[in-house]
Amino acid sequence: MCENDIAVATHGLTKKYGGVKRVDDVSLSVRRGEIFGLIGKNGAGKTTLIRMILGIASPSSGSVEIGGMSSPAALAEERRKVGALIEQPAFYPRMTAAGNLKAYSLAVGAHGCDIPALLSLVGLEDTGKKTVRNFSLGMKQRLAIAMALIGDPEILFLDEPVNGLDPTGILQVRELIRRLNEERGTTVVISSHLLGELGRVATAYGVMREGKLVCQVRGSELEELSRPFIKVVVAEPERAAVALKDGFAEGTYSLRGSTVKIYSPPSDLPRIGVFFAERGIAVVQLSAERGDLESAFIDML
Repeated sequence: MCENDIAVATHGLTKKYGGVKRVDDVSLSVRRGEIFGLIGKNGAGKTTLIRMILGIASPSSGSVEIGGMSSPAALAEERRKVGALIEQPAFYPRMTAAGNLKAYSLAVGAHGCDIPALLSLVGLEDTGKKTVRNFSLGMKQRLAIAMALIGDPEILFLDEPVNGLDPTGILQVRELIRRLNEERGTTVVISSHLLGELGRVATAYGVMREGKLVCQVRGSELEELSRPFIKVVVAEPERAAVALKDGFAEGTYSLRGSTVKIYSPPSDLPRIGVFFAERGIAVVQLSAERGDLESAFIDML
């Protein structure tokens, strides 16, 4: 992969608070033009990682690259090409959407910002004189994204952008992210614990657990994760673990609690049933399942 294909990279990035590692030796890469989904439970370290990439927090160790640049001066310049929504920004509640965008653009020195075009992009062009205090949560979230887009950034970071939104708000934000990526070529990094929503827009993923990056997948690897499987619920997981190790190659099955997933097509169901029966392992449930990314990622979390 060419170095120019990488929009953002981290190398061994670590952050300690009070001696506790909130982010632990994370090395990831986001390619230009990707919608990169950063997945993890609340407290997994996603926001802290993003804050270090943006320069809001200093790493305890490790380094950040944006656009292939890693020196402090070059990073500062590259971060000018980055937009971010980390926490709900402070709005002027008695001002309109256009008024808020104008005030923000002046504050950050983004002169010549086309505010009407930006409002149209996020679907707020018809809000007119309506003040922000009368906006729905979804409208406020789209306004926040519009703020992050001031300056026409090449890379956009969105931390939990659909958190707390109703289904209509989630749909609007999802379509906006897709349009930004497809029409503008914006590289988007989205952190979320809502796997189902990320699965509708992301083209690559990083999975975080307890501060560590446990998996990074894209392309054909995604197809591999969502392959069909035979689900077997067993009464004796310990005996099943021994049998599986002897009967199946590593990586072709997983055992979590009393549930076994054997990555085989539905036609293999009778053969797998016989496999357990011959070894005297009681089966509580045996079924062919259609694979999905959400289940695969839950196993990693």
